[in-house]
Amino acid sequence: MCGIVGYIGNREKKEIILNGLRELEYRGYDSAGMAVIQNDELKSFRAVGKLTNLESKLENLSFDGFGIAIGHTRWATHGSPIEINAHPHLGKISAVIHNGIIENYKELRTELQSLGISLNSQTDTEVIVHLFEYYARSMSAKEAFSAMIERLKGSYAILLITTLQSDRIFYAKQHSPLVIGIDSKNDDMVFLASGDSALVGLVDRVVYLDDGSVGSIARGEFSSLSGAREFSFDRVSAKKDGYRFFMEKEIYEQEYVLLETIRGRVSSDDFRLDELDSEFFTRFRSIVICACGTSYHSALVGKYLIERKARVRVSVHIASEFRYAKPVLERDELFIAISQSGETADTLQALKLAKESGLLTLSICNVDNSSMSRLSEYVILTRAGIEKGVASTKAFATQVMVLWIFAIMLGIKRNVIDSKDIKSEAKAMLNAISACGVKSEMHEKIKRLSKRYLHGHGFFFIGRDVFYPLALEGALKLKEISYLHAEGYPSGEMKHGPIALADSELFTLALMPKNLLYDKNKSNVLELIARDSTICAITPLEFDLADDVVKIPLYDSYMEEFFSMMVILQLLALEIAIRLGNDVDMPRNLAKSVTVE
Repeated sequence: MCGIVGYIGNREKKEIILNGLRELEYRGYDSAGMAVIQNDELKSFRAVGKLTNLESKLENLSFDGFGIAIGHTRWATHGSPIEINAHPHLGKISAVIHNGIIENYKELRTELQSLGISLNSQTDTEVIVHLFEYYARSMSAKEAFSAMIERLKGSYAILLITTLQSDRIFYAKQHSPLVIGIDSKNDDMVFLASGDSALVGLVDRVVYLDDGSVGSIARGEFSSLSGAREFSFDRVSAKKDGYRFFMEKEIYEQEYVLLETIRGRVSSDDFRLDELDSEFFTRFRSIVICACGTSYHSALVGKYLIERKARVRVSVHIASEFRYAKPVLERDELFIAISQSGETADTLQALKLAKESGLLTLSICNVDNSSMSRLSEYVILTRAGIEKGVASTKAFATQVMVLWIFAIMLGIKRNVIDSKDIKSEAKAMLNAISACGVKSEMHEKIKRLSKRYLHGHGFFFIGRDVFYPLALEGALKLKEISYLHAEGYPSGEMKHGPIALADSELFTLALMPKNLLYDKNKSNVLELIARDSTICAITPLEFDLADDVVKIPLYDSYMEEFFSMMVILQLLALEIAIRLGNDVDMPRNLAKSVTVE
């Protein structure tokens, strides 16, 4: 995740850019930078670490008078967090900032080098500015920018400034957020950002750019953009970007953060995890995964995926039980610890035990330089960005995605997966990310449905295979924020005891994917219907016997269905909790990062 800010106008540009980046710093704080063009002169400043380091560099500088400026705060992906990899990236007469991934950057990098153009960083972003300047040798800046964008594959929000046209900012958007705004009382200024919070107090009209948007803007040109709307957030609500709760905002963010998760790791015909060297895959024969809460549920999904796709044996353990059970650990096992914060005490202690026992260790977490990241031999970051809602949503989604990528990588290394499978898995991943996009009509349906599920004596969430841990996660979300009793079960376990609770006041959320064990699931649901349980089926197929049906689109793979159903369960828990009058972001008795046993 990266934060992007742009400005055109007469006001002091340093403060506008820094204030905007300060609001977006939760998106990344490995480095920050700013570029300014005034009087046809380009100046750029970059600093490693948090935004305060850039502020110190700029302390004695001011940029009054007309000019253009762009700023960026970075979450490091391509290349380590050092100054040469920080944004903006510079050509001779231009500067660019970027959030996203340029999937074909290696191909473009090779092409540019063959033309005698030197690139200095390890990032994918740098090719953008050099490709633009190459085209600008023989065409206008507008034509060069369009020609450059046509060469890019991937996801991006791009802002570029150049002395060739020092009165405007060039922009492009594909799968990453970008908004343009003005103050209608003074349209002599233009503001651009990757998040609403950077624009609060500065603008009252905005345009949220659509995917495929490519263009440039100068003063007085805002009215030429389509889709303008009023912008009236105050500073407090802007931190939620207009959503009622951080949890709601984070549910909506999942599509974007999953794109960050796969950035540099997945393309149409290739998988890579640069965090893992070639030696890594030869050092173990089986896997132990340890986690707590939501991360435990993602670990269970990982077990299904790794065993199915890589044919490697996996055992999953609840971290709080693991080290007290005197576990038998083998030196040819890989120990994977999963935690959003990287500071979860139970998981951290289990990791220490594994390391002391001589196991190869890998952490999957969201925080670089956390205790778990420092302790493990290998680390894969989920890139979920800051998650403020206590009830985890995008952390779960990104952990599952990392485990899916890991399973495919392991299958490739073990020669279980061929090139055809690679392409189909990559396609399924991209479709699964799209399935996380929240449609307004779906959210409205769930909001209306939620009022029917506020009473009763409990909830069953049921599913098979990977949908069993998803059922566990759905039940946990509901428990955490609604305080209603809910349990997740494998569908086939109903008849082994839990079905004794079934009656009309027991609500069952049945996960019924088309592409995985549909008939088996249906049989188990029919058993509950025969005992008069109230059924809410989540499925792409018609199911007239259910009391309620939430239909998802028809997908080609069960993992696409998984991510679609995940969002529905999160939204349902959210809407039930809101109807009950609960504080969704700060549920009682819970904390975001559990650093005690």
